[in-house]
Amino acid sequence: MREDLKVRILRRAQSKVRELGFVMTSVAQTDLVEFINQGVDRMTSSQYDSEIDRLRAERNIETLIESMSKNAKSRNLNESLDFRSFSSAKSSICPLWPFC
Repeated sequence: MREDLKVRILRRAQSKVRELGFVMTSVAQTDLVEFINQGVDRMTSSQYDSEIDRLRAERNIETLIESMSKNAKSRNLNESLDFRSFSSAKSSICPLWPFC
């Protein structure tokens, strides 16, 4: 179940990236996967894994992607979300359950 949830949230993030017209650099993608893994591990170890909790986590990962997009646009990046946009977005949105 834990691995399925990680995949589900990652797919949601990737879908949001595409919806916003971006691609993610490999470094940002790696960091995003780790970010999701930590969040899902935190969720499941705390037994916050109901469908409502899963949907909340999916909405919150979209919040991260939207913040990354805003950061990238503010730096005139119109195609890719990079490590800097990930790092900045993460700093600006935390605490954001269950990721940070």
